[in-house]
Amino acid sequence: MNEEQLIKYLLQESDVEESKAVQEWIESDPVNKKQFEEVKWVWNSGKLLLEKSDVDENEAWGKFIKLRDKKTGSTPKQNQRFLHSNLFRYAAAITLLLVSAWVYSIFLPQSGRAYFSTIELQSENLPVEIPLLDGTRVTLNKNTSLHYSQKLFAKERKVSMKGGEAFFDVKRNEQKPFVIQAEKVQITVLGTSFHVKNTGNTTEVIVITGSVQVEINGNKELLIPEEKLSVNQQTGDMEKSSPENSLYNYYVSKKFQADRIPLQDLVAILNEAYDTDIVITKEELKNLPITTTLEYGSLSKNLDVIRETLNLKISQRDQTILIE
Repeated sequence: MNEEQLIKYLLQESDVEESKAVQEWIESDPVNKKQFEEVKWVWNSGKLLLEKSDVDENEAWGKFIKLRDKKTGSTPKQNQRFLHSNLFRYAAAITLLLVSAWVYSIFLPQSGRAYFSTIELQSENLPVEIPLLDGTRVTLNKNTSLHYSQKLFAKERKVSMKGGEAFFDVKRNEQKPFVIQAEKVQITVLGTSFHVKNTGNTTEVIVITGSVQVEINGNKELLIPEEKLSVNQQTGDMEKSSPENSLYNYYVSKKFQADRIPLQDLVAILNEAYDTDIVITKEELKNLPITTTLEYGSLSKNLDVIRETLNLKISQRDQTILIE
């Protein structure tokens, strides 16, 4: 039984046949069982170090040394024989491997914990860009959370997204598809960049590069660049179209880029971005075309640009901003 099979079994990533083979091997001989217990202890020690990487590394190392000394110091005579055994050399090699992995993991995104467990990523009042373990980069719009895992022997890179908005620039890996589960909608890619917005009963996908497969209730749609798909979570209906403009990308580009779009479209995205209530008071102004680029910064400065560009009057009444 090789080490990869045992480690895969410890990670609970073996299939039914592989798990059965390991269990039969363990039960077939007390020597096998003892060897497995030693490997399990060494592996769990290394895993503990990885999981503790968010605390002081020196403290974590000290705990590991104490744990090792306690383990090896309980039965001196037995351990003396163990020091000269092949099993000890095997355990020492695995320990060295795990400690090296722990040191290396300090420099990995989320300290490499996605290799072993599911990681939660969350933004609060501002968008945030976060690298994932495989080299993928995700930009979370404000108030967005997702969970992801990229376990060593898994066949997929998995992301779960309950709500919010995110932009994914996925590192290509044809052997491990990147799969996002957004409620009932499943999004599968190999390596591409795309936008996902999951609000209420609607999931929206816009592709920038590459191709994306979207599936719900067994129905699939393939999207290519500059295509948009809106999916109704309740009915499963899918509607494909082209993006009306590039305003959806504001939290990634940090700009509101308007190219002869209706003023009401720009106002809608400003309300979303700044959590404010901007109201166009006159119907004839709503479809007034505007071309401008606003920085995702000061709202008051952006309103000044709009006022000067279209020669409008902008005032505030309580918490509502009026454009007239």
